[in-house]
Amino acid sequence: MSRAMIDDWSAAYSDHIRSYRVDAPEVVLVGLTRDWAEMAPHLARKQPEDVSRDLAHAAAKHAYLIAGTAVQLHDTRLANRWWLTARDLADKSGDALLSAYTRTWEVTNRVSEPREDFAELLTLARDARHRAGQRPSPTLVFATSVEAEVLVFMGDHRAAVQSIRRAEETFDRIPSGEPHREERLLFDQSCVYSLAGQHHAAEEAQQAALRFYRPDTYLYTAVQLKLYHAAMHARTDPGEATKEAVNVINAVPPERRIKRVTRTARHVLRAVPEGARSLPAVQELKALIAG
Repeated sequence: MSRAMIDDWSAAYSDHIRSYRVDAPEVVLVGLTRDWAEMAPHLARKQPEDVSRDLAHAAAKHAYLIAGTAVQLHDTRLANRWWLTARDLADKSGDALLSAYTRTWEVTNRVSEPREDFAELLTLARDARHRAGQRPSPTLVFATSVEAEVLVFMGDHRAAVQSIRRAEETFDRIPSGEPHREERLLFDQSCVYSLAGQHHAAEEAQQAALRFYRPDTYLYTAVQLKLYHAAMHARTDPGEATKEAVNVINAVPPERRIKRVTRTARHVLRAVPEGARSLPAVQELKALIAG
């Protein structure tokens, strides 16, 4: 196995992540499977230590993308196997930040599933934050903000806001000249502040995030941001908020209404007051995400 082969698989990750943002899961999985089929025989063989580490590094990224794609395909059992593979490979790479990132990615993919064990996910998120270390980095910010996601989905709004503010403080301390990944923090701010009822902070985060997440390059994330905006207003104006959510869902082709879309839309329904559950737009939204 040549160094060029490992470099090629490492570079392919960028292509797969671009596809993951806009393409149907079946399309994403085809590309990932092709590269994995090439890597797998080499993973099974004994390699020199440096080759083994670098190969595990490239393979871990493919593995967690496969797991995330399996989630969107509604195959939880398959996803769970690949989460374990991704963690194992990330740890074998010797890169603590990759180990932290892999676990954080897992949590943010699993957290919207109502049947998940949120206590387990909170433990995994905190493990990721611990692995990211003390030095301010985009990975530490990501781990901290995803911990806030778990807390807000658990209904612990106070702790969620405290956690997202710790992420903001960490972001501000990342040394200049290093990658910041501001857009990722803005997305989690939008989620946490919207569901915690912090309207002003949520609006600011959403407007800033949508400048990064355009529908042509980040279809699913842009849709999620708009749905969080609807969820924020569903308590006070359920009719208009659910109409907004219906319009957002209808703008997504049916084959691309993946779990990331439908699960986020459920937050709109959960925020609708009991007395407004019979509104036509509420019933239409229910039917859309059920289908």
